[in-house]
Amino acid sequence: MQYSVSPGGVDCWEVHVSGYGNSITMSDFKTAGKALNWLLDRYPDEMLELTVMSLPAYEKTMTSYVD
Repeated sequence: MQYSVSPGGVDCWEVHVSGYGNSITMSDFKTAGKALNWLLDRYPDEMLELTVMSLPAYEKTMTSYVD
């Protein structure tokens, strides 16, 4: 996420997990690898479907909803 536009904000990777009516978002990962490692540590025996998106790809996706 792009938090650097806010005073004192630092860009970071986030993990959003949803399923079975629940969802959580974890933030402040310095790299995509650290976010993925957290996810695999948290759900070691689950089959996961992932979407990995860079900030430019995320912003492009979000602007397509506005147009």
